[in-house]
Amino acid sequence: MLIPNLSVLLAERRLTLSKVSEDTRISRTTLTALTAGHAKGVQFDTLNTLCQYLNVAPGDLFLYRPFDLTAASTGLPGHSAVTFALRRAGRPEETHALVCDAEYLFSDAHTLDTLRVRLTSPKDDPRATDFLALLQSLPTPALTALEFDILRAFDAHIDPALAPRDYTPDLLWPWQ
Repeated sequence: MLIPNLSVLLAERRLTLSKVSEDTRISRTTLTALTAGHAKGVQFDTLNTLCQYLNVAPGDLFLYRPFDLTAASTGLPGHSAVTFALRRAGRPEETHALVCDAEYLFSDAHTLDTLRVRLTSPKDDPRATDFLALLQSLPTPALTALEFDILRAFDAHIDPALAPRDYTPDLLWPWQ
């Protein structure tokens, strides 16, 4: 699993995506995709430009974990789970599920303020401890990308009339 490290590098240098885009002429859309981990590929000239601009090697722009991990939400908000597919070379795919408890906080009867999703580990899964340790070992950018995917699945069930664009989504992992 390749994990983008660009957001960390930019934060360390106190650079914004807008500033990098302006200085390098790399589109803000491309930079956003690279920082969020949603890019499907990266052009060599883009890598070269970023490496020169940040004075780093290509390997510094990404972290590597020897497994792939994807998340999918199942069920309705409030009665759901997040299923993780874990793939490692030479091993069969493993699936792990965390139970979701979604809480919707409204400032009034018609405006959603906060969506809080708490993930908990099923008590009857003996593999849960090892899986949670694996999740905790992920760097912040990788956890952030998983959080984004999970919260987006819940967001799809929210009536747009109740949720202003600036409502706060929040995901709590089992160790939080």
